[in-house]
Amino acid sequence: MFSGACYEGAGGGTADVVTTRSAGFNAQVLNGPILQGPILQGPILQGLILQGPILQGPILQGPILQGPILQGPILQGITLNGPILQGPILQGPILQGTEFSAYVLKDGVQVPVEGEDFVGSEWDIRVGQVDGEGNELIEDYVLRIDAIELSQEQDDVYLYDIVHRPKSGGAWKPLCGDEGGNMVPAIPLQNYWNLENGDRVDDPNVITFACTNAVLAKCVLWGYRPWASATRCEPWDKDKNCEEVSLTDYHQACTRMARADYCGDGVPWTVAGTAIDLWDHLSPQIESPTTDWTIEAEWNPDGAFCLDDIRLQSLKAEGKYPACFLDKKGKPEKIGNCGSLKKHRALITSTFDKPKKSKKNK
Repeated sequence: MFSGACYEGAGGGTADVVTTRSAGFNAQVLNGPILQGPILQGPILQGLILQGPILQGPILQGPILQGPILQGPILQGITLNGPILQGPILQGPILQGTEFSAYVLKDGVQVPVEGEDFVGSEWDIRVGQVDGEGNELIEDYVLRIDAIELSQEQDDVYLYDIVHRPKSGGAWKPLCGDEGGNMVPAIPLQNYWNLENGDRVDDPNVITFACTNAVLAKCVLWGYRPWASATRCEPWDKDKNCEEVSLTDYHQACTRMARADYCGDGVPWTVAGTAIDLWDHLSPQIESPTTDWTIEAEWNPDGAFCLDDIRLQSLKAEGKYPACFLDKKGKPEKIGNCGSLKKHRALITSTFDKPKKSKKNK
């Protein structure tokens, strides 16, 4: 089942109309396929959530408005009949990183199926919704994987071209698409994300197909792969007290940063196309600073640890500021060394290109 949610974020209002299969995050890398420099980012966190055994929410109902929102398409539970690969039914599909593996029975023997072997597989999905009168409606859909290839950004991330249609027939349509309806690849991720507050919900029985023009997948392609690990040492000292750490929380912190979700409540304070720079304190760094821009914030999985200034200065000029970073007098509350990632108190630092104040005429 697919659903979309719209609400007004800090920027007020919504953005362009896109198809229900669009991820809507208009981010792009400015200087090559690997992110090493400022990025154009936006506020959308979304993907397709496969979660059994039932499905609820509206189905593919026309175009949706999207801007500073958390939104679908999502599957809030599914019943899978298959998946089927050229006849045989795949037994026990599991996800490791972004690669599926399973087996088929041939003459009573288990034959492994993995990676690109899933091209052509069809996933029968029974979805349900409740109409305005409280009646439950059940419809059957089919997902088909048309292509699988490794990404150029990360050599352990597979990209999936996925289409869908009603089981009764009809044209195949992209599961993820751009504003023109063109195919956009998806990345399968374990677990799912709450579309209201942006929290990751850990559930080993759930897979999210994250569209690559949305925040969940972008943070993966930037290097913060939630299944992977990295080395972290004492701040800025590669030789002291090093340890191996999971990137799960780095990925979640990245999703907060990309949406400028300062308070960690799901409310974005950005618009698509705003440039930021970022870095971490890993050894070696996954992202390192490439500009001398103004410090914005330090980020953890639950939002900003500290906030030096908001990236949308137009909101500040309107008297708007995240409530969780206002003092008792309603003034922006700061700490002196925000951005330093001191003592690993946060995971990622972001900066933005703050407009310079024009000199007044004397």
